[in-house]
Amino acid sequence: MALMPFTYSIANGLGAGFISFALIRTFQGRAREVHPLMWAVAAAFLLFFGIGPVEEILGVK
Repeated sequence: MALMPFTYSIANGLGAGFISFALIRTFQGRAREVHPLMWAVAAAFLLFFGIGPVEEILGVK
């Protein structure tokens, strides 16, 4: 939620929240408490955030 005002995007804020939740639980040693659907959504947002830089590096666009 804190990232939403800085990126001017609700989707980016929610995506960062999903990813950070999964990462924080993992670093706490509580990864088993994260629902599999949450892992899937976090992975999808990682792909969403990562596709732009990868395309830029490869010169595809």
